[in-house]
Amino acid sequence: MLRYAELHCKSNFSFLTGASHAEELASRAAELDYAALAVTDRNSLAGIV
Repeated sequence: MLRYAELHCKSNFSFLTGASHAEELASRAAELDYAALAVTDRNSLAGIV
């Protein structure tokens, strides 16, 4: 059976379009049993680790 993978998700580092912190997104993805989560922030390099 195929599992869902969210491939378009924005964090609070996407100015005016995202609100959640990366940790919150990862936690929620785990709760929903996602296979993967791609954070696709735009117009900023603020979230690079």
